[in-house]
Amino acid sequence: MAGFVAVTLPVVAHAEDISWVNKTYTPDVLKDSRAGDINADIKKLTGSDYKVINEFLHGVVGPASVVNNIAYISGCQPHMCMNFTTIAFDGNGHYWGYLENMDAHYTHTYNKIYGHPSPEILAMLKNRGVVK
Repeated sequence: MAGFVAVTLPVVAHAEDISWVNKTYTPDVLKDSRAGDINADIKKLTGSDYKVINEFLHGVVGPASVVNNIAYISGCQPHMCMNFTTIAFDGNGHYWGYLENMDAHYTHTYNKIYGHPSPEILAMLKNRGVVK
């Protein structure tokens, strides 16, 4: 009786190098060809909130950061930086987001989380991609 051995090789997806994002300003990340179709991915992630998020990402911005192979881009509403958004992405096509904004009457703050981030990623999103 002949036997056989099955060998299973792990499939490893090649992650894109996102190190170039570090210290690049958010609008430059959004239009860089190395980011692929990042705007479409953010729109897909955030749905009906995309307009305000895109506005914030082109508002008052600073340099992006890369922490543990995850890139963080952030921006806020001009003259009201208490209203802000942060988007995180890795080189494997995963996206996460956070929006902190006020209602139309500027009486209540609301928060939205996109993409089911881990607690560590969520903390970074809330801190605008800055390690505390």
